[in-house]
Amino acid sequence: MLFRSVESVEKRLGERYSAVEAWIKRHAEKVCFPIHSSVDLRDAGFKISAIDANIYPAGFNNLCDSFLDKGGRLLREFVTASYGSIERIAIYPESHTRNKYYLQNLLALKSMIERSGFDVLIATADSKFPDSTTELETFEGQKIQIHKLVRDGEILRCDDFTPDLILINNDFSDGRPDELANLGQPVTPPPEMGWYARTKWEHFRIYNSLIAEFAEILELDPWLLSPLTESESGVNFKNGKGADRVAGKVDRMLESIAAKYDEHGIDRKPLVFIKDNAGTYGMGIIVVESGEDVLRLNRSQRNKMSRGKGASGISAVVIQECIPTADYFNGHVGEPVVYMIADQVLGGFFRYSKSKSETESLNSPGTQFAKLCLTEADDFDEVLACYHGHCSFELYYTIARISCLAMGYEMKNRELCPPALSKERTGLTS
Repeated sequence: MLFRSVESVEKRLGERYSAVEAWIKRHAEKVCFPIHSSVDLRDAGFKISAIDANIYPAGFNNLCDSFLDKGGRLLREFVTASYGSIERIAIYPESHTRNKYYLQNLLALKSMIERSGFDVLIATADSKFPDSTTELETFEGQKIQIHKLVRDGEILRCDDFTPDLILINNDFSDGRPDELANLGQPVTPPPEMGWYARTKWEHFRIYNSLIAEFAEILELDPWLLSPLTESESGVNFKNGKGADRVAGKVDRMLESIAAKYDEHGIDRKPLVFIKDNAGTYGMGIIVVESGEDVLRLNRSQRNKMSRGKGASGISAVVIQECIPTADYFNGHVGEPVVYMIADQVLGGFFRYSKSKSETESLNSPGTQFAKLCLTEADDFDEVLACYHGHCSFELYYTIARISCLAMGYEMKNRELCPPALSKERTGLTS
């Protein structure tokens, strides 16, 4: 059967809800989950998919207060189950503190943890913070303190505060700092899941395999729920190394997308994203419509595809189907972002842009955010206009949970589960 709208896919999900929940539960029992994560989604109207997954999400300040309350409850449950008796938590932040929006995120994350009943402060061992306490100002003008962590044997502490758990809100694109190696305190999510080691290709390889199973339950084409994805390594866009290989894969993928469009009666031009395989913050992403475009990148595009976040260079990319967005907020293109605590949906928000098109990356400077203050799946802000006025929240959340399962398998495959979970769970390596 051909499905020509996301709404019809959502209807099928409702009909097979029990089977889907049983399937998710079976996989969840085989893995462990990051303490928090976020999943970017694209709803094209004719298909929907996760397009990115972050294990160290910023943006908690874009969540409604009720979501932070819910997050506090979920966080307490997860921490107690995973680490036992925990009272003090240190949030280990990014170092780009000139970004006042990021500081606002830290304040919201701190608030959520405080609602869990834990003692919490924001602290780092980064040498960029030489003082015992650094006071900064958030975007909204609130004061925030970054404390200095000092290593004492196998323990990190600051003054009279010794954390029982170190919560990472830093994606370590430049590598794991030595100060976090071989600690006697639990550190979560594992720094080894940072972008210096993790890849988008690994995530989507697992995600797409899970989607194939999910689609079988729903009896529909898995392409409707996943992006075609390939990878290429050993590239250097500045000097052109490997560009011919990337161009070849782009052309082959465009042919595959065109075939799917023809199969499902979709009248539009196929496009492809080229993304940094370890990218974050929307850096290292371009969209192309032919392999020839790759061979003819202008200077600005070559520079963009030569450097990722921090000092990391780009030497590997994913070639991924461009899923256009059919979601709009106040007339501007947008996409939903779903936040998770472990394997539980926390909530989300809507990312939108006044300057981008439906086929461009919306994870970029100038993007704005709209809070989705939901109490039930059908209760959303009146100002929000999703595809044809309909937000498929149950489908959004299910796709996000499947992406979270993929992150769980990434952690399991790297043997990064907390000890309490590692003893109890065994799983497949996808």
